[in-house]
Amino acid sequence: MNLKLILVFFLANTLSVALYTQTTQNQIIENFLEKEYAGNSPGAVILIAKNNQIIFKRAFGLSDIKKRKTIKTDMIFQIGSMTKQFTSTAVLQLVEQGKVSLDDPIQKYVEYFPNKEYPVTIDHLLSQTSGIPEFFDIDEEEMHLLSQEHTPEQLISYYKNEPLAFEPGSKFQYSNSNYPLLGVVIEQVSGMSLKEYLRVNLFEPLNMSSTGLWYTDETKSKRIANGYRSYQGELIPSPKIVGSVPYAAGAIVSTADDLFLWNRELKNRTFLSDFVVQSLISEKHTNSGNGTGYGYGFFIKDLLGHKTIQHGGNLYGFTSSGLYLPTEDLFVCILSNKSLERTEEVANFLASVVLGTPLEIEDRNQLEYSKYAAYFGTYQLIGDSRLIEIFMVDDVLLLDFPEARGTGTRLTLIEKDKMESKAVNALIHFTRNEEGSITGFTANQNGITEWKKIK
Repeated sequence: MNLKLILVFFLANTLSVALYTQTTQNQIIENFLEKEYAGNSPGAVILIAKNNQIIFKRAFGLSDIKKRKTIKTDMIFQIGSMTKQFTSTAVLQLVEQGKVSLDDPIQKYVEYFPNKEYPVTIDHLLSQTSGIPEFFDIDEEEMHLLSQEHTPEQLISYYKNEPLAFEPGSKFQYSNSNYPLLGVVIEQVSGMSLKEYLRVNLFEPLNMSSTGLWYTDETKSKRIANGYRSYQGELIPSPKIVGSVPYAAGAIVSTADDLFLWNRELKNRTFLSDFVVQSLISEKHTNSGNGTGYGYGFFIKDLLGHKTIQHGGNLYGFTSSGLYLPTEDLFVCILSNKSLERTEEVANFLASVVLGTPLEIEDRNQLEYSKYAAYFGTYQLIGDSRLIEIFMVDDVLLLDFPEARGTGTRLTLIEKDKMESKAVNALIHFTRNEEGSITGFTANQNGITEWKKIK
């Protein structure tokens, strides 16, 4: 065999292996997603891109359960807290123009936000180190508030008089309350509404034609996916929401293709400057030098030894996740039309398949409300006043803290009366009385604590 034939054989064989690998990966991904979003239920659009090429894009499930309409890949979803990366970008554009300083106190732009014990700066708000407590805590009986138009000042009035949870800059604590304040900064400095600013200065220049701060007349079409959530074991439509409520913290709607365009801009920087992008994706630190795991509007994490830049969102009927591995130029986007879906866990799994090292992931757990009802309630730390609540939202079993809503964690049942939280590496063992009723639990997380059920 001459050299030319050897070379042709080698190239052909290499191409065959590459195609086989791609086909095998896609089949693994397809099989998993068909199980994940099986049945006549809400679903998701999944887009995976590698080295600037989309290698997988499919839609699963129904966009309208009553009418049995399937989800299409070009459908528009509410992306929730993925909004924060766009709000952060807008603020950084104004910083770059010299119109805002990261060290400015928020009162310079929001006069009705009162002075606190410590100064709260633009940087503290962007980096989630402000200490301003969470405001977006709406109980079932307060759902009607979601459909009421709010001005930014009305939103901020819900929490402006609350004391800081800690000295700004001393620790990281994710809080939606930070971002309505940043929305006001953008509006005050630019003289434009936040919706208009984002359209003119981000979405139009990047050709993100299906993206906006809430829906527009152009997007109010058959391309909009209906949202769903579970309540007490029943699947119900998401409540009516107006965009002025999630506002700068979570009101953007978009498509998987538009979010891929956004990811490409963060990679290629044809419109945004290095200053803006690096500020977004660089991990910030506390005053003591500890890493926060957060940039400006992005979490900075690790997956199989690869740095990830990511953020998700959840908004009363929709869940989203955008995951990017810069060293591999690998992007995974999931947009779901059901609340509290495990989009981050699924995105990590899909990325691991493309990397050739699939993570272990449990089969989708169809939780039964009645099966877990015995564990619901409020628990108090013995010898202390601290409280924990265990409840279920959208088929997800949660442990949360009444004094710091949104800082809780997801629970998984291992066996009867034994649960774990993988996110915080905690093991919980429930105790019962002679009648079989739950009386409390012990938690093992860097030591044992005991909790009694008080209601």
